[in-house]
Amino acid sequence: MRLIYTSDLHSYLFPTMYHIPGVSNMGHYRIMASYEKDEDTVVIDGGDNLQGSALSKYVMDRNVFSPFPQAEAMKKAGVDYLVPGNHDFNYGYSLFSSFYKESGGKILAANLIDRSGELEILPHVVRTDSSGLRVGFTGLITDYVNVWEKKENLENFEITDSFSAARKELAWLKENADVSVLIYHGGYECDLKTGETLQTTNENIACRICRELDYDLVLTAHQHRKVDLMEIAGTKTLQCPSFAFLYGEIFIDRNGITGGLKSPKNQISPMEREKKDLGEEVEVWLDGKLGEIDRAIPAPSNLESMLKGNHIADFFNFLQLQATGADISCSALNNNLYSFSRNVTVREILASYQYPNSICTVEVGEKEIRQALERCAEFLILTEEGPSISKAFLEPKAELYNYDYYYGLSYSFDLSRPLGHRVTRLLWKGQEIGEKKLTLAMSNYRVTGAGGYSMFVGKNVKNFELDLQDLAIKYFKDHEGAIISWPYADFTTTGY
Repeated sequence: MRLIYTSDLHSYLFPTMYHIPGVSNMGHYRIMASYEKDEDTVVIDGGDNLQGSALSKYVMDRNVFSPFPQAEAMKKAGVDYLVPGNHDFNYGYSLFSSFYKESGGKILAANLIDRSGELEILPHVVRTDSSGLRVGFTGLITDYVNVWEKKENLENFEITDSFSAARKELAWLKENADVSVLIYHGGYECDLKTGETLQTTNENIACRICRELDYDLVLTAHQHRKVDLMEIAGTKTLQCPSFAFLYGEIFIDRNGITGGLKSPKNQISPMEREKKDLGEEVEVWLDGKLGEIDRAIPAPSNLESMLKGNHIADFFNFLQLQATGADISCSALNNNLYSFSRNVTVREILASYQYPNSICTVEVGEKEIRQALERCAEFLILTEEGPSISKAFLEPKAELYNYDYYYGLSYSFDLSRPLGHRVTRLLWKGQEIGEKKLTLAMSNYRVTGAGGYSMFVGKNVKNFELDLQDLAIKYFKDHEGAIISWPYADFTTTGY
């Protein structure tokens, strides 16, 4: 039996990254043109299809679906089983349901319950190849979706404990199949070379599953890592990188499990030609000029941003304050940072803030603010060459999106001081915060405590049904003809 495995496609159908024009050898259209499906081929997707690329934004904003282009691609790819990813819940039950019904495959998710009963969700399935080999499959979603996702988007769902479901399904598969395969929208919590535990939450538990359970193959996702076929405690495992740059081709027979990651064929695919008009529409939309700013803002490095601040982050924080009336704001940028030209385009907005998050406010005091800032200060270390970003936030997965840029405060980090004691200046409107309570604007992702910010959990939260990308585009349109500027954050680092 041959398995074709994709995951974390994030709506990258065409061979482009969108933040810069041009063609790369990537995209779901090219992957699906790189193999031919036969009776011994099973096509599987590990989740995160609806959200991510500029195409997704264009589709959602203009209702360019029915069917979804992403679902249409899955159907033409011959997908058999799909395990939902955490981002597939971002748009609520109706769009989730529509996508999976249109995809042509079966939902495989042992720890996902549809309370409405509208969707057919399989906990497991067995496929027999032409040699008589029985291969059993089950799927799991990281149960951390319960932490991240807005409650209204999960109203019809129940997501149960991932490890308990993995153990239960393995027992069934051992009784009913010759080979057991788990597709898990979650990743590795350990260093794959040393075995050292790097994460202690239950967001990613693939290493524990491999060590404590006896699956033959665990296909992982979520972390966007390139992990070619390898072995952990006797279990074969693999993870595809994000955005359809590579896919998995795995062969299973009575002698074992072989294969690994592959690049798509480097040639124009039939679906690229068929969907040419859609691709061109998205590109025209991306290059549309929104308005003029007072000066171009070159793309800084993440280290430079952490040391000196980031004026594009200032813009998004400025918008959050305007939209919510909060006292202060924090905003994260991406692992890769981009520029604003004098004439800002839609492409530059979406590249600089890629998340479909909504905005929340939370009521906090000086204690919580200081704790959050100390968490940010942990990203920086001092070496003989000077300041650097700690490897703890680069490996095994780059998590620079968990560094927040604050706005409305006057604050400083002294990097010569020990972790937990680096915030040396913390003022609001020129005064110490003291016993005051301030409203802090942030994303609905951060308000869950994700990324090490548990100090925000359980606080008084107000949700705003506002999308920051939409706010940015609207702000430029509302100020048509004006040259736009916004204040800088008052932030410094010292001690190096």
